[in-house]
Amino acid sequence: MTPIDDLLKIIPSKIVSLFTGKLLGDANLNLQKGKRPRFYFSHSINDKEWTFYCYERLKSFLPLPSPKFSRISDARVLQGYTEKYYVQSKTCVANDLLKEIWYPNNKKTIPISLLEKTLNTEALAWWYQDDGHLKKKENTVQKIILSTDSFSKGENLHLINILRNNFQLEFSLDGQNRLVLYNMPQIRYFLFLVDPHIHPCMSRKKSSIVHPVSPQPLYKRTTIYLPTSIVLNHPTKDINSFLEYLPNIEKNFLTRHDLALFYKTSDFKSVIAINKANTLGYQIRINQSALQKMYFIQNLLGLTNSQITFLCYLNQTKKNYSVYGKYKDN
Repeated sequence: MTPIDDLLKIIPSKIVSLFTGKLLGDANLNLQKGKRPRFYFSHSINDKEWTFYCYERLKSFLPLPSPKFSRISDARVLQGYTEKYYVQSKTCVANDLLKEIWYPNNKKTIPISLLEKTLNTEALAWWYQDDGHLKKKENTVQKIILSTDSFSKGENLHLINILRNNFQLEFSLDGQNRLVLYNMPQIRYFLFLVDPHIHPCMSRKKSSIVHPVSPQPLYKRTTIYLPTSIVLNHPTKDINSFLEYLPNIEKNFLTRHDLALFYKTSDFKSVIAINKANTLGYQIRINQSALQKMYFIQNLLGLTNSQITFLCYLNQTKKNYSVYGKYKDN
């Protein structure tokens, strides 16, 4: 029996996920020599509501006193002080287990096996609200940053792999050892995943493009470009059969579960790489219901109809596609 197993026996998995998101973000364990660890987190007074929300969600599973206000002198800031709310738990068995998992050598270390089990979309959203930044320029989204500069490069590469495996998100490392997401369809997909878990006081980390409504399309005829290695004998029939693998839309909204299943089929970088070079264009008529779904995904993720069709093809064939034109079975 491992410390992770022991922790999951005394705290529900969904709540352990919240601790995972929090410890990836602003939380830590207060370690003092000769004393048992205490769970601790704090936020600026501007994010007071987020502090109290996290406290309310976690207080039934750790002995957490209510948040306390603190003002600290700080000559580096204009007003000469900073204000925050902080939460520090009492000692308990759960904290002892968290120390074994997260601080095996008295230093915070990424517990890969725990993250593989517990880093779900809500944990991702908590991590993002604590240590994430939505970079904008003139109200245009440019990138998403997760501040991981306190972790080693090796740990961050593990995090990138987990984010790829759990969410099909292709983060990369920037020059400051932070995790960064640059690709616009990926940014939109990330924001779509975390949106239900973003607290109102964290609205600065949201995007307006989360639930685009799809109007009735006017035209059914369009040109779809697919790699030349895909041979179609009956383009209209074949492509419409691919589009049967589009996720369902309920009440003008695409469910996150269906989109995740649709999205995870392939190496997404290969889909983004699809363009008119090395492709063949097919001018076809698309079914009305498929057009509505395509319009929705197009607005949500910024994908072209050709990229969406290619994703559908990958879903149907259950194959991964390489940008070099080779296929590999899953």
